[in-house]
Amino acid sequence: MANRLEHHEDDEMAEILRLAIQKQGAENRDLRQRLLAVGGELGLSPEAIAEAELEYRVAAARKKELALYDKDRRGALRIHFGVYMIVNAAFVGLNILTYQEDRQIWAPAMYLLWGIGLAIHALVSTRKFDWDDEEFQKWRVERAEKRGEIL
Repeated sequence: MANRLEHHEDDEMAEILRLAIQKQGAENRDLRQRLLAVGGELGLSPEAIAEAELEYRVAAARKKELALYDKDRRGALRIHFGVYMIVNAAFVGLNILTYQEDRQIWAPAMYLLWGIGLAIHALVSTRKFDWDDEEFQKWRVERAEKRGEIL
């Protein structure tokens, strides 16, 4: 078992220890005291530990918010795709109903043209982004306004 644990990255080891401590039922203040004690044994000042903790919490909050933004973007794409499928199915049905009268097939043009827009939406929704992305920052502001928060 020791060999398997040696192969884990530092973050994985920290997560494993956190879960193990959580399973033992330790409280947060106990964990904080243990963290300070271990840090002291390693020669770390309480200020350095507090600064590292704050940095970790900020990074974790940013990661969570980025994941929420990504989920929101992909959800909007799914909705767009669903509307595309329903409306274009109606176009095909309407084209079939009217074909006897005018002998024209026009529905493929509709779903081809809309498909171009959908493809552009897919490209925009799946592109890489980071914390400084302009669209992400706009989304954060809009989300905060909806929730009555101040950024």
